[in-house]
Amino acid sequence: MTTTQTITIELPKPLYNQLRRAAELARQPVADVIQKSLSHSLPPLLEDIPLEYQVDVYPILQMDVENLQQEVRRVFPAGRWARYEALLDKKKQTLLTEMEQAEFNALRREADVLMFRKGYAAVLLKRQGYRPPSPGELPAVQ
Repeated sequence: MTTTQTITIELPKPLYNQLRRAAELARQPVADVIQKSLSHSLPPLLEDIPLEYQVDVYPILQMDVENLQQEVRRVFPAGRWARYEALLDKKKQTLLTEMEQAEFNALRREADVLMFRKGYAAVLLKRQGYRPPSPGELPAVQ
């Protein structure tokens, strides 16, 4: 069973009327509409990101809209991606050398960090009312 917490907030009359009307149209209590709205508008907690990546993602929280938009459009450099894929293919066939394994791990982490940062930036943009770019609007691999 989920426990709940009751809070009291003051809302401007127009906002309350909008909530009330949305609840009427949805045939739901106003409290349910508020709960759903909050659950969709709050960003994921940094704790939802694996611990090993949190330090890399944390700076995203301090970014303004322009920097968030730049972050969403960042791409993994093509040369580094090609090297990652080459190492991955080799790893499927044989053992990597110690140096190759270290390089593979570093490239994989770099790609993971990029994806976590891009995803978190997109969520923060959406939360601020901006539409994240569609896949077709994103830059191609460099």
